[in-house]
Amino acid sequence: MRARDARSTTLAMLLIALSALYVMRPTTAVARQSASIVIVAHLDGIVNPVAASYVHRVVSAAADQGAALLVLVIDTPGGLDSSMRQMVQDLLNSPVPSVAYVAPAGARAASAGVFVAEAANVLAMAPGTNMGAAHPIEGGGQDLPADLREKITNDAAAYIAGIAKQRGRNDTWVQEAVRQSVSIDAQSAVEQHVADLLAPDMRTLLLAIDGRGVTTASGPATIAIAQSEIRTVDPTPIELLAQKVFDPTIAYLLMTIGFFAVLIELFHPGALLPGVSGVVCLVLSFVGFAALPMNGGGVVLILAAAALFILDIKAAAHGGLTIAGLICFVLGSLLLYSPPSGPPSPTLPDVSVALPALLAAAGVGAAFSLVVVRTALRMAGRPSITGSNLLSGATGVARSQLDPDGTVTVRGQVWSAHVRGGRLEAGQAVRVVGRIGLVLDVEPADSVGAPVGVNKRNGATG
Repeated sequence: MRARDARSTTLAMLLIALSALYVMRPTTAVARQSASIVIVAHLDGIVNPVAASYVHRVVSAAADQGAALLVLVIDTPGGLDSSMRQMVQDLLNSPVPSVAYVAPAGARAASAGVFVAEAANVLAMAPGTNMGAAHPIEGGGQDLPADLREKITNDAAAYIAGIAKQRGRNDTWVQEAVRQSVSIDAQSAVEQHVADLLAPDMRTLLLAIDGRGVTTASGPATIAIAQSEIRTVDPTPIELLAQKVFDPTIAYLLMTIGFFAVLIELFHPGALLPGVSGVVCLVLSFVGFAALPMNGGGVVLILAAAALFILDIKAAAHGGLTIAGLICFVLGSLLLYSPPSGPPSPTLPDVSVALPALLAAAGVGAAFSLVVVRTALRMAGRPSITGSNLLSGATGVARSQLDPDGTVTVRGQVWSAHVRGGRLEAGQAVRVVGRIGLVLDVEPADSVGAPVGVNKRNGATG
């Protein structure tokens, strides 16, 4: 019995061991698969809500897939403070080790980009890149009270110093980057411990950090990426399209297109297409303007230009007010992205309307005004034929059978018509005896006189 019990115990232990190995097998396989994934994303252009949403999606995807590493390739001039802070929070709270890689050569991490780069576990830079604050006191900050300027700057300096300390980097330099707008090249950044290492390409970067110990939101971790699979997470088409809206030149062009499209709708009511497309363009431009520094004076000048364009048509000023409107439009465009007041942002880059876009918009405005003014002048010299008295007694021809309603051509224009007492065949001459709204009352033209011939040129009779 004892031998049998011993054998039973041994068999039970073997079964337990095999069961444990079976249970652990899929977990080990998943761990190996997860550890071999490196997620790569790109932060290009201005830091704005769309870019922040993209980075948040990438960080979440890296955590969901159990990736071993997240690499954020950075090339940005800066952007919105609120969007930058969302990115920093995502990186600081990521359970996946993160690397900020300022690349390729010629790229930069300026203004808000400095904050985002410092928030990663590892900060690498390619040779020929730089980082630092880009004009931290721009946008009219010189006219602000000194205490307000100091308050804004101190807040940003303390914020980035805390980030650098958490990642074990030079907190003194990053504060100077905010306070004094200093910049630094890649080599000097590594020497002064602002960045962690130089890496000319992605392969060199991954080899250099393999086995490196970091501290994530989940605790200490070791970057293990030997024979890793690199997965690039690109922005979605919608994100790419939305990103373009926040481009200062694109936002300005959308505003310009919407501006003139709405004016066309005002001058030609019922066209619909100009009005609808104009409103859509204006809404998209306003969305972009929400993430850009705006000058109230520039907006007022552009609105004044619209008023002058309309007045030139209504008052028949023959182009005088249009010239003034174009001047207001150009001046408003130049001032659009240079706010004269409001707190300066240490994270927002200097933006302006590209000169080709400005010239194109001014050209469109001049062409639009010329066409509208010429049309107005031509219409002003053309006698009206829509009055009841002018149409009364006019002759024409029936385009369709009138029984008693149909259509007729009178003085080159097609009208709805109603024949009194009877019916008329298509092609028969008619005479206007009255009008109710847009419907003409007609009678046979030969009912009170000789037959009337048809004018072959315009379809009317005379």
